[in-house]
Amino acid sequence: MPSATKANGVEKPTLSGQVARVADRDPHFDNSDLGLLRPGKVPYGLEQTYVAANGNRAEYLEKTKDLTYMERHCVFFDGTLSGVVRPIDTFKGFYALGFGVILSVAAIFIVHSAFAYPTQPTKGRKATWRELIPDPTFNIHIGNINRCKHGSDTESYDRRGNFQENKFLTILDDYSSKVGRDALSFSDICVMLYGRRNLMDAFGIFAFIFEWGSSYMLVWPADGYMKREDIDGLLNGAIFVDLAHNRHKKGAFVAK
Repeated sequence: MPSATKANGVEKPTLSGQVARVADRDPHFDNSDLGLLRPGKVPYGLEQTYVAANGNRAEYLEKTKDLTYMERHCVFFDGTLSGVVRPIDTFKGFYALGFGVILSVAAIFIVHSAFAYPTQPTKGRKATWRELIPDPTFNIHIGNINRCKHGSDTESYDRRGNFQENKFLTILDDYSSKVGRDALSFSDICVMLYGRRNLMDAFGIFAFIFEWGSSYMLVWPADGYMKREDIDGLLNGAIFVDLAHNRHKKGAFVAK
């Protein structure tokens, strides 16, 4: 591909009239770049995962501040601190959050069958036939989780996995039935599903139902409304360490 030149900080096109594509320079568009592992190890510890969740949301956010919102969402499930979520990690993470054995097993099949392959690393844009073969371990590579963004969603994540606060606030403005529009009820979520679904997007609609259904079950608000800070905590993963820690304090068994 022709390269562009820069003069006084301004990118100039080549003789063929082309400039370098942003997608070719942005690591979040390149499946070969597992950015989470570039420093050699992940920035968080076991206290930010299901293994030893300490309940400290502020520390979770501080430890994961250099990650995207989508990467943060997955950190709790990385019980080996490898930047990889194994099927057993998903089971243990869901179980630690109180979903029980049956739902935790179901989560393995739903999550990893859909999201493992897109995060599989390759050695460049043109993958070899070996790299196109699905990994039989069905591991999810957190550094490539942005490739799992699907349709019929809230658009709270962008294509790079970053948080779009304006889109998030639009969801509350459009679908909240609570005074102040700072929370969502189960009925609000159902209306949001109907309003946000994309044409012929069976997978996206199913993923929306699974994600928001499990989120509502997880929070299970006493007044029926998921608060804005709790929804934000679900998007960035901070709420997971809090809920798992509280459950463990109450004497519930946590799989490790």
